[in-house]
Amino acid sequence: MALWRISVKNSGNAACKDKRQRLEKGMFIETGTASTTPPIGIVREQPMLAQLFMNKYGIEIDLHHMNSSHFNCERIG
Repeated sequence: MALWRISVKNSGNAACKDKRQRLEKGMFIETGTASTTPPIGIVREQPMLAQLFMNKYGIEIDLHHMNSSHFNCERIG
């Protein structure tokens, strides 16, 4: 099992379904995966990552924006 920290690269507006919400640089979530492949690049992991941001910050991120151009993915364990 690998542990990951997914963090926002730059502050800005998040493209969401119905409205724009503010993402701040440094916001992060942590998650574990069975694979050693970074979860930010795996399509089947994106809904889980978006849900973790929703649970922690109340921000609903569009899955099309859940990629490495907007987020850093760092292995922490």
